[in-house]
Amino acid sequence: MALRDYRPDSYHYDETIPKEKRQATYQAYQATNPAKERLKEFFFFLNIAIFSIITVIAAYIYLSNHVPIFLAFLLAIVTGLIGLKLVQFFIKKKFYSSKNRTKIRK
Repeated sequence: MALRDYRPDSYHYDETIPKEKRQATYQAYQATNPAKERLKEFFFFLNIAIFSIITVIAAYIYLSNHVPIFLAFLLAIVTGLIGLKLVQFFIKKKFYSSKNRTKIRK
């Protein structure tokens, strides 16, 4: 029984501060805007829906043109990503152009 006679060379003890003596770190309260959070969630799911629709349509087009299945789905995913970026670009362009028009009118 080798473990009975085991004695460590030095006693290792924990040098951390106990939970009771630690000072709590506080962070300033930052109120969230629930309307802004809901809008972010809406646009997140809208992006997923747009990507999905474009991908399905592209996959249908590629498969109906007798492109091999694996390649058709890869091309459909790439087409969906490019289509999503184009839709986001045009929406931002329209949004900023309409925002600038309202500033000019005022």
